[in-house]
Amino acid sequence: MSSIFEKNIKALFDKNPNLATELFGLRNTKFEIFQHGDDPANINLIDKEKKLPLYETKPLDEIESQKKLFDKKYIRYPVLFFFGIGNGILIKLLLNNPIRKKIIVIEPDTQILFIVLNLIDFAKEIEENKLILYKLSQFNYPEAIKIMSNSDIVLFVKTYELQINTKYYEKLYSEEIINVNRIFAQAIKQSIINFGNDTIDTLIGIEHSIRNFPEMLKNPPIQSIIGKKNSDIAIIVSTGPSLTKQLPLLKKIQDYVTIISVDASMPILEKWEIVPDFVTSLERVKDTAKFFKKTSKKFQEKFITIHASLQHEEVLKNSYGPRILSMRGFQYNRYFGLKKYGYLGIGMSAANMAYELAYLLGFKKIVLIGQDLAYSEDGTSHAKGHVYGEKEIKFKETDEYVTKYGGEGTIRTSQTWLMFKNFFEKDIYETSLEGIITINATEGGARIEGSIEMPFIEVINKYVTKTPKTKIKLRKPRKDGYIKNLQKAYKKILKMIKIGEKVKNETEKVFVEVSETFDELVNLNKNNQLEKIDFNKLKRLSKKIDKIKEKIESKTFMQCYGETIISYLVNKETDLAKIQVQNSQTDIEKKAKLIDWIMNHKEWLFNLAGSINAQIITIQRALPFIEKELQITQK
Repeated sequence: MSSIFEKNIKALFDKNPNLATELFGLRNTKFEIFQHGDDPANINLIDKEKKLPLYETKPLDEIESQKKLFDKKYIRYPVLFFFGIGNGILIKLLLNNPIRKKIIVIEPDTQILFIVLNLIDFAKEIEENKLILYKLSQFNYPEAIKIMSNSDIVLFVKTYELQINTKYYEKLYSEEIINVNRIFAQAIKQSIINFGNDTIDTLIGIEHSIRNFPEMLKNPPIQSIIGKKNSDIAIIVSTGPSLTKQLPLLKKIQDYVTIISVDASMPILEKWEIVPDFVTSLERVKDTAKFFKKTSKKFQEKFITIHASLQHEEVLKNSYGPRILSMRGFQYNRYFGLKKYGYLGIGMSAANMAYELAYLLGFKKIVLIGQDLAYSEDGTSHAKGHVYGEKEIKFKETDEYVTKYGGEGTIRTSQTWLMFKNFFEKDIYETSLEGIITINATEGGARIEGSIEMPFIEVINKYVTKTPKTKIKLRKPRKDGYIKNLQKAYKKILKMIKIGEKVKNETEKVFVEVSETFDELVNLNKNNQLEKIDFNKLKRLSKKIDKIKEKIESKTFMQCYGETIISYLVNKETDLAKIQVQNSQTDIEKKAKLIDWIMNHKEWLFNLAGSINAQIITIQRALPFIEKELQITQK
């Protein structure tokens, strides 16, 4: 084992232990290593099986040609994506660029990776996460989401291109290259969606969360039920069209399994006299209350409802049984430091939330039923007895077709269901690494990758025993603990307002300067006097914009206001990234880029100040609910 390989493997063990373990036990049997001339960097690999060289001519000649192209077109790209590592020399050269934050490499042949890591020292780049290595069989949608959601990468997703290292990869892996591109494209789309696309929804969630602080803190924290599973298997009940056929079987086994129902399935279960152990409710809209209004108080008192803390007051008013309010994993919730009360509801649906709950409770076997995530063959979208009707969701032009449950053919799904499906697949992949088995017993709808497809009756015969489940009991916090937490939250909210006002005022000042400069440039252009542009002034203005960006990128500010500004900023910053990566070489090109950069920040600054102000107003509107409760506790 070479000392270089030992260093590389040690670094890789911390980042990708599975790949490091495989490489550690590997030997090169497939490639002949050939050096052209005296230069040790001029190394080619010959595939003895395919009789194909990694490089068609002298490796250094090809690498120099590629390097010139990258210096011309991609020199200011902070992130690059490669299919294949080649002999590693090009990757090493590109990592020397101080602008370069990351290079992601998908390598289809681990023996090539083994050879390269024996020849080139990448230990520092791997340790610093500048070089991220995957073998092709490791790379999947959940990993792509992880990559595209990285803070160093997400702002540059619109500059994404998959570079093919050498023609060797094109000849042998054309289909795999197409598939990697497809997965990355899907992940880019999802990563942008994950940041949200509606600031109004975010503000509604913030207002509801603050108003609901007293109710949340009076009830048990979500962390109090970690590992408290009351049977060996969890059944998650959703409202897809396939649910109806599973209900007779579910009724027979309800005393032996833990039933986690989404709120929409609750009225259906009551009609079938099936009592869940938990019900999850996620949405912030008032309409969600209808699921509770259509379910009797007596029935609700038999199970625990897990509410997202951002839910509408009408939902909580109609929720009668024991309950827990959990903060979702948004940054503004984490700011309060009340970890015991979070953070369930990272996914996008009540069913995603139910899956997270099953994991939190400690289940190693999780079963999905009614999780169609697609229209049925007759066009229905929900199970019989659904509060809003079996055809609540209608066909749309944006619908897509995905692989059917069972793997044969395709089925129609909506963009929303596809988003839920993506979250399931990510969660199932991550939990599988911990030995958790997820069984999809829906017997209809869309295939959920990573789950085991199995008929519900077979699941019952194989996994359900006749051991009665136990009852989970909740304990409410003491009054003094409640008051202390409420006071802590109140102080944090006041501080949040001050932080926002300070940054808003500074942003508005810079916005005024940019607006005035914008008007000056328009007039100079109109009068053909562009030679009078004061570029030193523009540079100073650019630095002021950079200082605003530094302030909003601070941990405290992003926790307080990140969720409100992020959806807009990510979309705007991904557009600004196209300007940022432009390789301006001449003085004229540099000046044009500077003007473009400043002018494109006018709208950016306006929306930033406006978003911060909107959140401040929202907080101030909700604050009296906490102040009133604090007054009551002091009597």
